[in-house]
Amino acid sequence: MNFSRMVDMNYLYLTETEKNAVRKIRQNKNDIQQKNSTETAKLLGVSRATLIRLIKKLGMSSYMEFQIVLKQEMDMTAKSRVDMESVAKDYHNMIETIKKYDYNEICGQIYMADTIYLYGTGNEQKAIAEEFKRIFLIMGKWCVDLFDYGEIEFAAKKFSDKDLFIAISLSGENKEVLDIMGMVCETKIHTLSVTRWNNNSLARITENNLYVGTKLLSKDEQDSYEMITAFYILLDILSAKYLELKENKTSTTKN
Repeated sequence: MNFSRMVDMNYLYLTETEKNAVRKIRQNKNDIQQKNSTETAKLLGVSRATLIRLIKKLGMSSYMEFQIVLKQEMDMTAKSRVDMESVAKDYHNMIETIKKYDYNEICGQIYMADTIYLYGTGNEQKAIAEEFKRIFLIMGKWCVDLFDYGEIEFAAKKFSDKDLFIAISLSGENKEVLDIMGMVCETKIHTLSVTRWNNNSLARITENNLYVGTKLLSKDEQDSYEMITAFYILLDILSAKYLELKENKTSTTKN
């Protein structure tokens, strides 16, 4: 089992200190391979006892096993190749997973929203937000792009309980988006996050979360690409579910 899977399975049981340590572990995998437990604890900003407790909480018995698990995950990424059959299989599995989500509450909030506000943490995320905007403008929803904390803070003065704020972030751990969502959650607006993982800091503070897996294709550290097409597939399925809900409501009104 790889490190990310261990974190996903046990995320709900982690303290805030442990979650912060997990974020730093993900950012410093290479450095950790060269350090002993005391040095790693210092790198993560925790005590050695806290580090060992985290390791055991995630299902590993020792610091040595922790290093082995991290190395195996790094090796798996490094050995990844552009294999079209594998890519197609991964997308098939992702689509099947996405189809199983319960979209009723999210579609209901989109349907009721006077204004849908969209924020993406980076260029790719902003492109996904732009596609959401394009789709739902066609369906008659008023969508507004917001680009930074100051702009969102200004717009927040108009947020109401009939509006929806959507934050798009691959990791869900970006400090800026967490600061923004902390401010947004103080208003009455409904919130939705779209992320790569289900168990992340952003997903835990929004009302609803939609998540899809991504696939990293790489030959080496300098030549890699993270495939995010699944996010666009998610938007297609969400739009289909929304049209279904809208049609049902229209039929109910006519009857």
